[in-house]
Amino acid sequence: MSEIRLGEVALLQVHGDRVKRRDRYDPAPLVQVEEASVTSDGMLGWTGAAWVVDKHHQAWPEPGPRRPLSIGFTSHYAKMRDRYWDISLGAAGENIVIKTDRVIALGDLGERVIVRADGREAVLLPVKVAKPCLQFSSYMRRLPEVGAYEDLAEDMRFLGEGTRGFIVTMLEDGAPVRIRVGDEVLLAP
Repeated sequence: MSEIRLGEVALLQVHGDRVKRRDRYDPAPLVQVEEASVTSDGMLGWTGAAWVVDKHHQAWPEPGPRRPLSIGFTSHYAKMRDRYWDISLGAAGENIVIKTDRVIALGDLGERVIVRADGREAVLLPVKVAKPCLQFSSYMRRLPEVGAYEDLAEDMRFLGEGTRGFIVTMLEDGAPVRIRVGDEVLLAP
């Protein structure tokens, strides 16, 4: 099976805390990191001084929803910027943002997304689209408070086509894989 080069890792980040609150979406708790250690339990990020546990990681000390990793694409930020405003790369909350000119749908991800890192591979299995919430959709519209679903339905459709990103899980082969900005990303159809 031949792999297709998709791009390279443009940004890595962990959720230092919740970005979604009842009354708003706030990307301030997102921590950009130099490198990440990923397993099927989630992601740890290295800041240069310490490891930070992602809020969705199985080791997060507080109760709350757990999910695998999330990925997004620079091309999707271009789509959001064309429709809304100059959103900062990573503000949608993905753990890994991949630099590519291609707009990606869930079906385009194939069976596996592979990040080649220091001679090892982090094999990511696509799970689902990262569905936008009312809080994020309101944030994109720059509303002063969370809007009603009927007012944001078209925005949620646009963002929900994968524009906001995708949830993936890692196929583990034992040890964690360390990923850095610039690592190559491939698709395995």
